Amino acid sequence: MYISIILWFILGITGRVNWYSDRVYLNSPSPIQCNEVISNINNIHKEISLSYSSTNSTISLLSSAKLHTLNLRKLGIWCTPLTNDCIQNLCILLANNKTIQQLGISGYSISDRGVTNICKALEYNSTLTSLDLYRNPLITSTSGQALSHLLLNNSSLVELNLRKNSLSTESILLILQSLMENKK
Repeated sequence: MYISIILWFILGITGRVNWYSDRVYLNSPSPIQCNEVISNINNIHKEISLSYSSTNSTISLLSSAKLHTLNLRKLGIWCTPLTNDCIQNLCILLANNKTIQQLGISGYSISDRGVTNICKALEYNSTLTSLDLYRNPLITSTSGQALSHLLLNNSSLVELNLRKNSLSTESILLILQSLMENKK
């Protein structure tokens, strides 16, 4: 799968945007396609799903102030390696948009540094209920402390998917301990 991501970027293939009644899916979009989505998206669209995106396209989408005011419920990012700039824009979005309930970042998209920054942004968030970090092997034990701290301080988060990552047993135990403390 990682090889296919690299090929998408090397070949410069731009993909497609699929509009549905309540959501929009962007697959390998160009920055121009992302800007068109920003221009046309409105409050009836509850979900944005972004896959196989370049850094420029991802920043183009996530940096839009319009996303801060939309009534989004779900944001999914997969097979899209998130740079520090992408993470920074995502954290600003999470701090400003008070309707996002589900955040999914999967498929080799995020590393420890990104997880740490997102955990800080979500610490006082009261709307996010689900955080899906499935299949990100660059999430290691370094993220354990940040995830543990998030769970101690955020009572709205009720679902956390950490399958297929590289967390150690010690990190998992720390996260479980935080879950038990939070639920008291």
